[in-house]
Amino acid sequence: MRQLLGKWGKGFGIYLILMILFPFVIPDEYYRSVGIVIGLHAIVTIGLCLVMGLAGQISLGQAAFWGIGAYTSAILAKQGFSPFIGLVAAAIIPGVFAFLLARAIAGLQGYYLAMATLAFGYIVQIGITEWEPVTGGASGMISIPKIPFFGDTGLSMYFLVWGIVTCVLLFSLNLLNSRIGRAFRAIHKSEIAATSMGIDVRRFKLNAFVVSGMFAGISGGLYAHYMGILDPQPFGLHESIKFLTMVVVGGMTSIWGALVGTILINFISEGLVMLGGVIPGLQGDIDTIIFGAILVLIIMFMPEGLVPRLRASYEKARAKKAKAKAAAHAKPEQQIEGKATT
Repeated sequence: MRQLLGKWGKGFGIYLILMILFPFVIPDEYYRSVGIVIGLHAIVTIGLCLVMGLAGQISLGQAAFWGIGAYTSAILAKQGFSPFIGLVAAAIIPGVFAFLLARAIAGLQGYYLAMATLAFGYIVQIGITEWEPVTGGASGMISIPKIPFFGDTGLSMYFLVWGIVTCVLLFSLNLLNSRIGRAFRAIHKSEIAATSMGIDVRRFKLNAFVVSGMFAGISGGLYAHYMGILDPQPFGLHESIKFLTMVVVGGMTSIWGALVGTILINFISEGLVMLGGVIPGLQGDIDTIIFGAILVLIIMFMPEGLVPRLRASYEKARAKKAKAKAAAHAKPEQQIEGKATT
């Protein structure tokens, strides 16, 4: 942890300051709700970053784990259980589903893996819709209890969500800089090379998938209690593509990239909603088309993502500056040596 804070201390400090000040600098209730939604999405995308960026897997069913967590916590809360017990169950149940799915598709790669996770997402959404006695079916659920965290105000929910985002962020950064993280990076670069080094590739992939599913489930539980109502629509392919776009835009191999990508895509989404009220042609599923176009453009022209590209540019400029400084110091010394020899 000390090594982690030494490496990321400055960036993490800036993150904490921005996170704490945001609801006070911009006290508008609407933007506070946007901040809460960004936090909920960030929990999911950080987990997806572990699966895609570290374990090298493609998942198009992340919204399914989000939905399982949401309905698990909502159903338990409606039965009289504490929302906090529901949140624990919202982490465990999606984790179990993720474990079973990862075991079932362990031998798949590339497009086959993507199709398998896509099919899983459709199965979950159809299951939620058809299991009407429990989930409410297409009509959904209403009157889901709020989380009693220093009251049920928007400000308390904001800090609860972003407190969990911070814990997830610290856990993931610590994992990335540990022996396990190095094993994940080796798997991402070459599974054959990782296997030859004695790394159990299948076990590491399974663990990444389970952790990712648990993160999505926690976010889903928080989403259910924050919204107070649920229906199957938000837990389909559209949301999975949105999560995927967030990770790819920010940078699949960067935990900070997942956070930055989440913020950018959510602001783009909010901008499209506002424009839709002015330009009727931007209403409907136009955001899906735009997210798909962004995804294609990023893969074509900036496959490493925004944050890794910016970091590489910064390191390159820093190295160039250091080289120029060293050359400037070396020039007077060469002149002195030349005068001495004459």
